[in-house]
Amino acid sequence: MRSTRVGAIFDQLRLDLRLLGARRRERAALALLGEAAASGTAPADFAVAQLVAEARMGRSRREELNSALTRTLADDQADFMTVSSWMRPVVVLRGICSRVALRHQIALIRRALTSPHEAIGTALVKPPRDGAGLPRKLVYSVTDIRNEIQALLDERARRLAPYGGSALPTWVPHISREGTVLGRAFWTHLRPTVLPRASAAVGLAVGWWLGHTYTDSHLKSVLHSLGLGSGGKQVLSGETYHTMMFWLPILAATLFAYLADRVHYLVERRYFRPTPPA
Repeated sequence: MRSTRVGAIFDQLRLDLRLLGARRRERAALALLGEAAASGTAPADFAVAQLVAEARMGRSRREELNSALTRTLADDQADFMTVSSWMRPVVVLRGICSRVALRHQIALIRRALTSPHEAIGTALVKPPRDGAGLPRKLVYSVTDIRNEIQALLDERARRLAPYGGSALPTWVPHISREGTVLGRAFWTHLRPTVLPRASAAVGLAVGWWLGHTYTDSHLKSVLHSLGLGSGGKQVLSGETYHTMMFWLPILAATLFAYLADRVHYLVERRYFRPTPPA
């Protein structure tokens, strides 16, 4: 009986993984169908028409960014031939940074369009509009995937019927949920404590550099000069060494935090546009 239940557990895990992959492919197929529908005539359904209008605005913005991406290369080529040779690396770097920023914006829009495209495909593939004015190949693709999902669900129900729909122990879902909550709490609340901030990392780096450059022991200095042991080569008095080890990392971290704050303020002041009054 135990071996039978173990086999059912493996069957359940296998079928759940296949269902997860099939549902992912269904969403991708619906997004492709919605994208194709948004390129055609706007549907009469008001809700779907709103989704189509939203998708078309996003696609228009994406096309503008693609055009700007092409223009940056042409601008770089024109400027590269007119500036001095020492300035040409600056032109190349400017173009690379501009294209990275534009590609990032295009990727954000592409991800944002996935949701309305999927919603459009979901709405249009349902009867009685099944296939009406839509690419038949995409409609058949969604239908085939849904038939596969239903077959997997039927097989899962048949195999797990003797176990009430799930062969896993009753405590497994609770462990999974609590593990998710624990991981989210760790990432949200403990991350600033566990992962050092940039200023703290600078302080640690300065402390490491001091420990590998200076020492308060003549013996350690001689041994390190001979390639034995670890530590600094330059000898300082004990009071000076301990003072430096205490204060310099703190000073470096404080100075870095101050400079980072000033840079952040200057960047916001220069690039952030104020919100117009309503």
